[in-house]
Amino acid sequence: MSSVRGRSAAGTVALWLDLQDSVVERRRLRQLSAMSATGRIAGARLGPRTAVATARQVCDALRPLHDRTGGRQGTVVLTLPSSPVLASPAPDAAELVRGAASLADRVDRPNQVVALPANGAGVSAMEVLLGRGLSVHLATCFSARRYEQAAAAYLASLTRAHADGRDLAPLASTVAFGLRPLDVRIDALLDQAGGEEAKALRGTAALLAARLAQRASARLFDPRTSPSWEALAAAGARPLRLVWTELGDLAPVGGAQAGYAAELGAADTTLAVPAQALDAAEGLRPGPARSDQGVGAQADHFEACLRWFGIRTEEVVRELEGEPVDTGGRPASAVSSRNRSLVAGGVS
Repeated sequence: MSSVRGRSAAGTVALWLDLQDSVVERRRLRQLSAMSATGRIAGARLGPRTAVATARQVCDALRPLHDRTGGRQGTVVLTLPSSPVLASPAPDAAELVRGAASLADRVDRPNQVVALPANGAGVSAMEVLLGRGLSVHLATCFSARRYEQAAAAYLASLTRAHADGRDLAPLASTVAFGLRPLDVRIDALLDQAGGEEAKALRGTAALLAARLAQRASARLFDPRTSPSWEALAAAGARPLRLVWTELGDLAPVGGAQAGYAAELGAADTTLAVPAQALDAAEGLRPGPARSDQGVGAQADHFEACLRWFGIRTEEVVRELEGEPVDTGGRPASAVSSRNRSLVAGGVS
């Protein structure tokens, strides 16, 4: 996916227009068609209340881009309705498969992908749906661990499809990786812990998690380091692409892009942005890719610091991703001020 206005010698920054909370009227459809034709957007994501007829129209508006780029752009993400297809607040894999297959059958467009929750049930459903030839968008994960779990399911499905002689390109799928909610939750717990050492750790969790996910993606989907992927890539497979979302404020500060977009807006990055943030996001230009050297050690140190404050990132992530959490009655912060000096230094 690419964005013409984000083009540079270093690569591109692709923008997905997030329309989950928007009403897609005829005027919006014309805008979508025009924006995709000029490269302003590379895809769109629809909300659970979007009517099937409207979803078809959005797919048709982006279809020329999809055809022109061989399916690399022009993707439209369909979100499962909360009812009546899904009968429970936390549907299991079988329910998700039925709901996704039903929605895909009704919309029936080549540039559609169906969104699933980025939890255990969603990953299991993903593998089944890919086996049926349906592309998937997992939304929204908050950890490299979940991305790697999804990647394993994706690779297993592609390997089976390749063995069956199927075309792999149409199975291209994506994972939405959320940023701001993770920092909000972790920072709130650090504020409860109090002290300068806890304060120094604020705003660290999300970017570290994102960089770990980037490292995992680079390792798993590089033919030079992954022989299994080399064979699949030669057969037309595409990596399980990360889409950065929940980016917070995208408005440039002092002429420079701030926050997550500045850190993650490297070459060939995809950002999902709401309609009201499109103008600010279009000003983003690809920056140099950050090296993942040392990121594992930084993450380990950060997790050790959080544990001193009684904070377990995995529990926050499980809650955000819709998984059950058993804290065993532990308080959010259980470290005395006497021990807080042991975690001074934070993460660079």
